[in-house]
Amino acid sequence: MGISPVAFAVELTFRDARQVRRSIHLAHREYWRPLAEQGVLVGTGPWADGSGVLLICQVPDEAAARDLVRGDPYVRSQSVAEVRIRQWHVLLGVPEGERVPGMVRPRDGQSAEAARSREPLTPHEHRIALMMLEGMTNRQIAEHFSVSTRAVELHITRIYRKLDIGRRAQLAAAMPWGQRSYL
Repeated sequence: MGISPVAFAVELTFRDARQVRRSIHLAHREYWRPLAEQGVLVGTGPWADGSGVLLICQVPDEAAARDLVRGDPYVRSQSVAEVRIRQWHVLLGVPEGERVPGMVRPRDGQSAEAARSREPLTPHEHRIALMMLEGMTNRQIAEHFSVSTRAVELHITRIYRKLDIGRRAQLAAAMPWGQRSYL
């Protein structure tokens, strides 16, 4: 029986985001793509201000996460000023021992299979949800898409309904892991 993977949040802070060459960014994406296909990388995204990137990885332990990060082209090119690795369930406030990645909580009287079969987010709802996870306000999201804040609020309402949540703080735990990646 193998060791169960644990979710780790890996934060890479760039030395100077303006100096990160596009070729390094592309190499970073290509490095993580097969790991995403294998289920090792379960989520990723840039910080709202572009000064870093967040990676969510499922690996047996922190040492394995560190090994992966050492191979990242951002790290190898010395574009990263700081690497921070923490267990993801700790960040979410989920009690230790509960499995976070891929977890879909069924409603009362609903089977786990029925919970997984909920209507998926549309690509646009997914983009909005990622922006919310990056810390953008409704107004900032509206400005990005050149729409009213009311239009963004309506999308957020649909996102909450589809994910069966009631507030922004629950979004990270409720996002389907297969839809978390920019890759």
